[in-house]
Amino acid sequence: MSIGLIGGVVGSVIGLAGGLFGTYASYRRAKSSRERHFVIWASIGIFAYVGSFLTVLFLLPQSRSMIFIPYVLILSSGIVYLNRRQSKIQQEEQTR
Repeated sequence: MSIGLIGGVVGSVIGLAGGLFGTYASYRRAKSSRERHFVIWASIGIFAYVGSFLTVLFLLPQSRSMIFIPYVLILSSGIVYLNRRQSKIQQEEQTR
């Protein structure tokens, strides 16, 4: 086993654990059932997006130079959108 393979496996496990912990923390902080539902679906969407990126990266290594910029831009704008949407849900729930 090479150090690169070990680093890849350990890094993947740490990344997955961090994502699951973040999802759990967001779910736990959600105040309403509507917000909890949103957190679950947003997390599934983010995990699917990152997983599909990693799949493309693994299956098409020649596309590495072209895929990182769109990935980062879409992921960043998606996170901003999801944060705003969650804030809107929180505001709507407080006015009820």
